Amino acid sequence: MEFWHGEFMSYDQMTLLDLKKLCKERGLKVSGNKDEVVIRLMESDEARGIHQPMPTQSFSTPIQSMPGQMPVSPQVVYGRMTSQGIVVSKNSGIVSGVGTVIVIYGIFRMFWALAFAAMADGGLGWALAPIAFIVAAMFIVSGILMSQEYRNGIYTTMVAFLISGTLSILFTGDDLNPLSISFADGGALIPLSMMCTLLGIGIAALPLVFSEEELKEGWPTAIEKLIGKKNPGKREISCPHCSNALLVPNDYSGQISCPECGKQSAV
Repeated sequence: MEFWHGEFMSYDQMTLLDLKKLCKERGLKVSGNKDEVVIRLMESDEARGIHQPMPTQSFSTPIQSMPGQMPVSPQVVYGRMTSQGIVVSKNSGIVSGVGTVIVIYGIFRMFWALAFAAMADGGLGWALAPIAFIVAAMFIVSGILMSQEYRNGIYTTMVAFLISGTLSILFTGDDLNPLSISFADGGALIPLSMMCTLLGIGIAALPLVFSEEELKEGWPTAIEKLIGKKNPGKREISCPHCSNALLVPNDYSGQISCPECGKQSAV
């Protein structure tokens, strides 16, 4: 059964089974969740010259309105708006892949620090173990943020490599310690430490080159709550028509409607 609202077909009122049947009738791909199927049907309508109203929220979730703010849906379709409609971003795997590697590296560094804390009998290595533990924790946290495709995770990882490399050069010497690989006489391996640091920063920056449009802004909601952000999970923008302050989910991209002036704009 098809649902119509005026001259437009109301896909959000149809079940996933009905939507897939409609895709099959039109010769379209039928796999995917409801949001993906709706997008596929809307693109088909666009190609046939049927212009659906531009969606501003999720297709399948009731909209909850908040006074003085834009309507916010619990679910958001990730993508970007184009003249052809919504283009859903496909994760290339680079961001999450690099993030996973960083997490594994951080775990290795943490075990290395714990080994010095447990087995070293005093000395520089034992004293530096807590600092090495903190650096390892930075790599693990930043790697997790990267695996979740947060842009700030990339920047945090680059900072972690910079701090790690600086400490490696500062504490180079004849004795092995958990912060430096440069234990040769006279700091002969300092250039190797610098090269490893630059290599790590370069690897962490790869998603900025290959997956820029897929990266999420801000921080995860849990971290924003921890640091006391007033509206966790949202960013504040000004309406370009009336300058009214609007709260938009960090990972939302599309059309929004200002409750003050009633006009729409793209974010």
